Amino acid sequence: IGLFIGIELVLDRKTLAPAAKEASDLVNRLKTAGILLGTDGPFSNVIKIKPPMVMTLEDADMFLRILDDELTDMEQTH
Repeated sequence: IGLFIGIELVLDRKTLAPAAKEASDLVNRLKTAGILLGTDGPFSNVIKIKPPMVMTLEDADMFLRILDDELTDMEQTH
């Protein structure tokens, strides 16, 4: 029993073109911050989030803050 969430990254919301490189880049960025995620799906553009059972609300807040910061940084550099 546990939580499993997938976030699909796409280049364009209309065409739904997979963003595989961006997904991989995001996973690597979060790894340097100490957050371990993975990619999955037929196009490797789905971010797999499998937090531990002992995850706290503070852990979730930290994850969302870092995820938001990294996505914002990636958007600004592209």
